Amino acid sequence: MNDVRSAPATAPEALRRDPEVRPSLARQSGRIAGRALPLYLSMLATTVGGMVTAAVLGRTDTRELAAHALIISIVNPLLMVAQGSLRGAMPFVAENDRDPAALARVVRDGTWLALCAGVLGGSLVASIPWWAPPLGVAAPTLAALGPSPALMGVFVAVASVRSSADTVLIGLGRTRTVLALSLVSTTLTVTLTPALILGAGPLPALGLSGAGVTMLFQGTVGLVLGLYASRRRTLLRGHRVGWGPPGWPGVWRIARVGLPSGATLVIKFGAMSVLALAVARVSAQEAAAHQLLVVVATFAFLPAVAVGQSLVPAAAKAAARRDRAGVRRTVLAGYAVAVPVAAGSAAALWTAAGPLMGLLTSDPRVGATAAAVVPVLCVVVVADALQVLPGMGLLGIKHPRPSMYAFAACYGLLALAALPLARLGGLPVLWSAYAVTTCGLVVAQATAFRLRSARV
Repeated sequence: MNDVRSAPATAPEALRRDPEVRPSLARQSGRIAGRALPLYLSMLATTVGGMVTAAVLGRTDTRELAAHALIISIVNPLLMVAQGSLRGAMPFVAENDRDPAALARVVRDGTWLALCAGVLGGSLVASIPWWAPPLGVAAPTLAALGPSPALMGVFVAVASVRSSADTVLIGLGRTRTVLALSLVSTTLTVTLTPALILGAGPLPALGLSGAGVTMLFQGTVGLVLGLYASRRRTLLRGHRVGWGPPGWPGVWRIARVGLPSGATLVIKFGAMSVLALAVARVSAQEAAAHQLLVVVATFAFLPAVAVGQSLVPAAAKAAARRDRAGVRRTVLAGYAVAVPVAAGSAAALWTAAGPLMGLLTSDPRVGATAAAVVPVLCVVVVADALQVLPGMGLLGIKHPRPSMYAFAACYGLLALAALPLARLGGLPVLWSAYAVTTCGLVVAQATAFRLRSARV
């Protein structure tokens, strides 16, 4: 009789026993945390760059600041769609992290998708002077636009292709490189923005056009460095990626996964715009307090987004192996990293609500109004962290459509109820509804992930 204990392990058994392929929860959590931290810092760096531009323009003509706000209100959603759509390439990148030829095809298809999205979005931005007047934009604001729409239109196309390079690096786990690229872009923005907008030495003051030149220049530098890092500092080194004719089936394969992810960002952005409109109809004080709460919530949400993006490659690899337990363990590891951070952030916000709002506004009434809603804000922060992780898990297994449906249902109801709720109870009631919406997303995302991951 053969001794079964001495028989060699089969291939699936070997994979299950391999700690590199199926690491423990603690080890997986450590890997995700190590990759999420650079992503989080890169997001902070990008945010700082945008704040510097707005702050410098605030020292110029009010019409130019209004024109900048108009352009950015179009640019930001377009970049959200492009970046969200390009996330669809991340699972395919992760699956082929040991096959340079297959990875090169994915990178080329992702670049074409980025170029298509960038050209469409850039055309919309560049045409602002044509479609803004019929919408009732004030004539002084239109006069202050100058060449900025054209500059920012080209920037949108450049930034979209740059995002495709970042997606490749994140999919391969090279998040430190993403951080380095973000720091270069932020340094250029912080250095050139004051010099070109206000003028320095021999440089003339370009005003709003200076902001456009800065964005385009730093975006182009970031694009060149991103393409170099993703194609020459990874396993693609020595393998020709090129451009070549687009392989539309491959482009559509990525878009089919990525577009629902991008749609969730647009849905949330649209709903938050409705909330801002609803609270603005109540009073200027509550509108200002609402904006402060949104800023704080955005910063508190960044760590969870970084963790979510960092777990996508591991979830994709596990799904490619048909390792259902591995997929779920990856999301569980994401919870182990993100939830303590979100809970700690919420506790700190709750404890220091008054002083924090005092730092963000000089109006004590606005600060007090915002501070009174901070407990509800804390619920939103924690719930957002809980919902984003299974959503990213769905992206990792290439089934993000349930996330889009959940966002459409939850945020759609919030948008429909925003105006009557604002009239009923103002900012506290509106943010309570926002918290209920986010908690609903937690249930919907977790349920969808559990059902979809069961089919892996």
